[in-house]
Formats: sequence, structure tokens, C-alpha cells
Amino acid sequence: MVFNKRWLFAMMAWILVLVLLPACVTEKSTPGEPPVSPPTSVPRPVIPPIPVEEVTMEEAEQIIGAPIAPKYLPPGWEFHRGFVYYGPAPHLNLYFSDEEIAGEVKTAQDFASLTNKKIILNVDRVEEMPSTDIYEGMSEQYGGSVVDINETKGWLSSSGHSLYWTVPGLHFFMFVVEYLTEEEMLRIARSIK
Repeated sequence: MVFNKRWLFAMMAWILVLVLLPACVTEKSTPGEPPVSPPTSVPRPVIPPIPVEEVTMEEAEQIIGAPIAPKYLPPGWEFHRGFVYYGPAPHLNLYFSDEEIAGEVKTAQDFASLTNKKIILNVDRVEEMPSTDIYEGMSEQYGGSVVDINETKGWLSSSGHSLYWTVPGLHFFMFVVEYLTEEEMLRIARSIK
């Protein structure tokens, strides 16, 4: 899979659309303005289910060909579930929490059904490294900050819930459902070696 700046910006744009669209649909008009009507009903394209396999951390590391288990997690937290699905390259979704993570998952579309997920670590194999200034560009366009993860640049969102970084051959995206401090997020990311 070719990993470039355009692909990453497109991915970030889709995330923003998915997050902001529900708020736009429920927007209320102010007095003196015409009512805001929801967008016209345009049929959504049908996305075929993407089958996933549940994997252990050891299996995930074998699939990706590198150690990816964080050596540090907040006290009481641990790896609970992992899933792999295949596109041009393997894609891993790993879930960490201080509670059991429940929910039936047969396809990638079922990930939203998982309960008690706290940290989601996505790992993708990549063929090409992004440009060295990609995270500065994300910081300028979306806010947030450029951070150092084991002498590799990364990007931490301004909300403090998303962290992206790339090492040779692998792209990491960590999403924290439950609030952790910036220091805790970076400590977890830096412990992946």
C-alpha cells in the first residue's frame, strides 16, 4: 500500500466528515433564519462486509512481522482483543482496557459494537514512508502538535484522543476512548519497540 500525504489527508477528512455529519444534521436554526433542513436523501453506497479474524497479540506480531505490543500500559490495563483483516496489506485493530471487552465481531463493520474499549491501536504495513514534513502539515491544517516517538515524528490531535506515527514499514494510529494525559499516550507509544 502506498502511503503518502494525500492518502493521510483523505483519511483524516473522512474521519472529520463522519464525526461532524451527525452534528450538522441536527443543527437548529436561530430566530429570524429559515429552518435548516437535513440533506436530501441520497442512497449511501453499500460497502460489502470486510471479514476479520480474531488474533492473539503473538499472532498479530507474527502477521505484521515486528514487535507491536506496548511494554507500558496504565496500571490494570492489558491487551484484551485483536483483529486482522486483509487488503493490499494486513491491517490490525488491537484493543486494550482495564475491563473485559465484549461484543461479537465477524466483520470490520462490527468494531463499533465492542464495549469497554479504551485504547484502540491500529497497525498497518506500509511500503513507503511518508514525507518527513507530513506531521507538520497535519498540525498546521488540523491543529494538534508534532511529537517525538523514539526519534520518529508523530502527530497528536488537539483533542488528545488520536496519535499517529510511522516507523519503517509500519503505520500506527492510536485512538484513546477514555481520556489519558498526553504524557501517558506518548509513554504507551514510545514503549512499542
